[in-house]
Amino acid sequence: MAQTVLEFRQVVKRFGTVAAVDQVSFAIQSGEIFTLLGPSGCGKTTTLRLVAGLEEPDDGEILVSGIPVATPRRNVFVAPDKRELGMVFQSYAIWPHLTVFENVAFPLRVRRESADAVRQRVHQVLESVGLAGLAERGATQLSGGQQQRVDEAGNSSATKKTQADNSLCDPRSIRSDDVVRPHRGSSPGRV
Repeated sequence: MAQTVLEFRQVVKRFGTVAAVDQVSFAIQSGEIFTLLGPSGCGKTTTLRLVAGLEEPDDGEILVSGIPVATPRRNVFVAPDKRELGMVFQSYAIWPHLTVFENVAFPLRVRRESADAVRQRVHQVLESVGLAGLAERGATQLSGGQQQRVDEAGNSSATKKTQADNSLCDPRSIRSDDVVRPHRGSSPGRV
């Protein structure tokens, strides 16, 4: 019988009023391949960060090889370096200390575009990548897929084309979110 190497029991992680991970439960057996699949913003990256100990759950329990590593109700939290786990990070060309708007505006400001032109172009590009309502949010407060779209929006803002006009893609820039997102602007789901 295979050993359970990772288990989530009714795990919850909130950011303000948003439940990024909402009562998620699963168990992964030794030798099993497990995939988190869902639209941008549904909590995939947050779930991985919870596993690694880079985020603390608000409720529920996380066990690694049967040992609780995060159980808020019992005040249990094992530090990331004590979990003997590794994580490959998503990384994009965004400024972590800037808002979404400021990241997308950066190349336009370098070109010394007028404030009105910058505002108009940034809003146009954010709309084209499905981030219209997130302009004032900090870039690191986004999901991994949303951060990738901020990166793409920053690249697109410096051109006269929108993302929808770009038909050639470097294979490294293809987002798995596109495979599961039915269309731009769809509401985020939950893990």
